Amino acid sequence: MAGIARGHAALFLIGASVALAARAQPANRVADYPSQTAYPPEDRAAVARHLARAYAIAGSDLWSEFRWRCLISPLDPATVWGVQHNGLVPATRLFDNLYSIGQNAVSAYALDTAGGIIVIDSLNNEDEAREILVPNMVALGLDPKRIRYVIVTHGHGDHYGGAKYLQDNYGARIVASAADWQMMEEAQHGTGPFAQLVPPRKDMVAKDGDTISLGDITVRLYITPGHTPGTLSMIFPVFEDGKRHMAGLMGGSGGGRDADAIRQQISSLVRWEDLTRQADVDTMITNHPSHMDATEREVLMRYGATNDTNPFIYGQDRYQRYFEVLTECSRVQLARLGEASGSD
Repeated sequence: MAGIARGHAALFLIGASVALAARAQPANRVADYPSQTAYPPEDRAAVARHLARAYAIAGSDLWSEFRWRCLISPLDPATVWGVQHNGLVPATRLFDNLYSIGQNAVSAYALDTAGGIIVIDSLNNEDEAREILVPNMVALGLDPKRIRYVIVTHGHGDHYGGAKYLQDNYGARIVASAADWQMMEEAQHGTGPFAQLVPPRKDMVAKDGDTISLGDITVRLYITPGHTPGTLSMIFPVFEDGKRHMAGLMGGSGGGRDADAIRQQISSLVRWEDLTRQADVDTMITNHPSHMDATEREVLMRYGATNDTNPFIYGQDRYQRYFEVLTECSRVQLARLGEASGSD
């Protein structure tokens, strides 16, 4: 057995050496290397000021989240696409009643209740709903026939692409804001990246402050514009070994596309801090794994290597600071565009 182990180790080292040697060979000219995104009109002093604030708020326990939002996402698209690639990952039970059923690039969740299942987001398209989302549910012992609602966090195709499949095959009711229902419908008739998607039939229109109650669970919905005009965010209870926690999922924390949308996003982030503080939210849920290293946290959970702590439970203070960091990162982005945030 020791000889076999040594043999495997030797093969691993040989493989690693070959891989390193291959990487050492120039694949192309330096002139072809991607560069960081430049922002020629940036207000350098304002960028530095807000960047320093975000860094200070993050401290050591939110370094990864700060790094992704303030530095990688706006500056290094090659890294974003490298990390946030389409890929299969094992389905994972996060809490007694909440399950991760998505893929590496984009999240989807099943919130199990005594009255049925609420699915949050539906992946990129029908194929992913049929071949990833539903099999992930089955692997976790969840019957997709119990799906009652699909909440669409916002009107980008990677979040609503599979909703029509769940609507047609399981009778799921689809929930989205009025603005993002319109966004989905307009995308189908446009020339953008989601033109090939057939959106679900217009169903439930969520308004700010609405609730969805199913069985023993109530999900409270809020409209938080910025990432899209009608981004839906939500607060709901989750249970860890029977102990109640409050989860907060901001439906579009990735920022806006232009200065006006970023200003909207800042207002929504500030409001979200207040809403989640009042609701005693202590648990972080995001709709892209890369926003909080969720894929890696799930590996630890599947192996029972979390030292008896749930890595999605941030605590109330850390949850609040996460969104303070995001707010400052949005102000950084406005300054990169040469725009004032109104906070200086």
